[in-house]
Amino acid sequence: MNHKDYVVLIVDDEPDILDLMQEEFADAGFQTKTAVCGNAAIDILRKEQIDVVVSDYKMPNGNGMSVLLEVNKLPKDKRPHFFFISGQADISVQEALDLGAKKFFTKPFDFGVLLKEITAIVK
Repeated sequence: MNHKDYVVLIVDDEPDILDLMQEEFADAGFQTKTAVCGNAAIDILRKEQIDVVVSDYKMPNGNGMSVLLEVNKLPKDKRPHFFFISGQADISVQEALDLGAKKFFTKPFDFGVLLKEITAIVK
């Protein structure tokens, strides 16, 4: 399946994870954008049309929840699908889902499962 029309914004403060996920999404045919913190992701969301956001939760300079809240401010037809990834257990997964996150993955996670979830949504 060709995903070249879909843009995935990857948000993570760990460079190795960011690079790996960008490579994996590009290999799967998606266009990618990256941000190293929530505030940078919010800037991108305000300027560009993004189809999917995959965001870490705990980051300096704006956490993943601030990114999700920004997504919720967008018009419904412009809101990207939102997926959390996190190594932190001190957050409310239910709260994230209630606010519109499609799924919450705990690090380490299986990229294939994440890709399958995203592919099912963008078909």
